[in-house]
Amino acid sequence: MKSHKARLKQRFGKLLVMDKPSSAGSSKSNRMSRSPPSRRKAATSSRGPQTRDEDPTSADTATKNRFFWGNRRNSTGGKDDKGRSKIDLTAGGKKKPAVQSPRQSAFTQTDRSRSHRHLHTQNRPCNSLAGTAITSRENVRQISGTRNPDELTARCSASHEGRKLLQERLMVRVDALFNMLFSASPFLQGFHERRKSTDLRMGGWTRNAAGQNERIVSMTVALQANVGPKTAKVTETQVMRECSRPGQLYSIDVQSVNAEIPYADAFVVLMHFCLKATVEEYTDVLVFAQVKFLKSVWAVVKAFIEKNAYAGLEEFCQSLYSALLTEIKKR
Repeated sequence: MKSHKARLKQRFGKLLVMDKPSSAGSSKSNRMSRSPPSRRKAATSSRGPQTRDEDPTSADTATKNRFFWGNRRNSTGGKDDKGRSKIDLTAGGKKKPAVQSPRQSAFTQTDRSRSHRHLHTQNRPCNSLAGTAITSRENVRQISGTRNPDELTARCSASHEGRKLLQERLMVRVDALFNMLFSASPFLQGFHERRKSTDLRMGGWTRNAAGQNERIVSMTVALQANVGPKTAKVTETQVMRECSRPGQLYSIDVQSVNAEIPYADAFVVLMHFCLKATVEEYTDVLVFAQVKFLKSVWAVVKAFIEKNAYAGLEEFCQSLYSALLTEIKKR
């Protein structure tokens, strides 16, 4: 009868042998024995001994086949011996055209690039103007806030000579601006009061002998010169040219005659106001001025008169423009 130790050794002898530390030569066999049978089989087939007639890349190919991407790349299902697809080839050897599915959109095809994709929109009527199919020009102009260029046919007949004193666009209608500047408006009266002008008299527009509209404005203005008189009497004769059209254009010629200053009878000041409407319902303002001498004077006196006259006119136009901007903002 065997002893207890002998029976244990007989029964568990193999396990004790495997638990012993293995040498370098047997480590490979131990790892192979512990790996799953499926991997052990693949490793055995791929790492088997190679002969001289075999392809040296067969081992690498077998290793790639172990992974899913290797199987996909090396799969030859659905191809002939030349590597061409059997489905896409016709009897003549030409490639069949791709059949588009009825549910497939034209913009999802892979053979069309994005640069050749064109979006087609449907032409639908715009209902932002009115509910009716026909909209008049008046309704369009009121909604859009602009005027038809064909309506602005008036052209100024003046030559626009002299020095340009003002060229601006004001956000006001041309009729409103004309009433502010060439009528007994509260704006014009307040403007002359701030400039300390006195004895302001503004007449109405009447027909003169030539059939043109004319009015007379007189006042006493304050002078800014350090030498000479401090005030001067000015009489303006304002004439409206025949090219003027209400709502489009106002062309006004102004002739100013001074009094109670030296050499007052030797020159006059000519000004031209051109108020032209724009398609945006604004007004383009142009102001020109020139000093015209009625008598011959010395060159020194002439230069002195021109210098002071143009300086006063430029200061007047800038003050008028600033006052207009302030008045327009109030409205």
